[in-house]
Amino acid sequence: MKKLLLLITILVHSMTILAQNGRSSSELFIEIPDRGDYVIHVDGDLVGTSKGRFRFYDIRNTAPTVVVMKDNAEIFRRRINLPYNTRLVASYSQRTGWRNLTTLNLFDRGEYALDNWDRAIFSDRPAPGPDYGPGSKYDDLMTPEEFKQLLATVKKEPFSKQQLKIIKIGLRNSLISTGQLVELMKVQTFDGDRLETAIAAYPSLVDKKNALKIGDAFGFSMSKDKFFEFLDKQR
Repeated sequence: MKKLLLLITILVHSMTILAQNGRSSSELFIEIPDRGDYVIHVDGDLVGTSKGRFRFYDIRNTAPTVVVMKDNAEIFRRRINLPYNTRLVASYSQRTGWRNLTTLNLFDRGEYALDNWDRAIFSDRPAPGPDYGPGSKYDDLMTPEEFKQLLATVKKEPFSKQQLKIIKIGLRNSLISTGQLVELMKVQTFDGDRLETAIAAYPSLVDKKNALKIGDAFGFSMSKDKFFEFLDKQR
């Protein structure tokens, strides 16, 4: 009996460690206000965008190296401190250099707590307005052309897991509307895949107030109920 209890204790402890390690990653958001063609590398992972905002997810290193490239030339390199389960929001410009703006906790009571940029407001940036375009709250919304390309790429992929991977990659540097997300979900065959897509894409939704409409994309009420339960837990 003692051996059995010891074995159960070890198994429970091991599962706890695995669960904690599975969540041991961080995020890094960087804004470059300067004009130019920039690419940022973080430990081999790279992001390029013309919008000046760079997002890195699932960073496993607590001391990653950040490299900023402009016009294919390295202009900045620095090793930063990045604690697990946090999002570091920073900015870089050739005039002021690197600045750590804020550090946010990824989780609140065990739930992912952050949106793409909603809680990452930059001090030297104009306050978000209601219109589309630079400086507005929708300046990162995927354009119709960008969405059309993403949708076509997803349709060409026959495997559901690869479709989800493509969607996640497509949303790394763009926000998405509820209507666009519903279109992506309708490409998928199985409700389980649609549910996984909806939950994964939720942080990138620009109009979360319309998230209940996503329920119409599910074929079965059970999947819709699971998604609504997920929504109920969001802040």
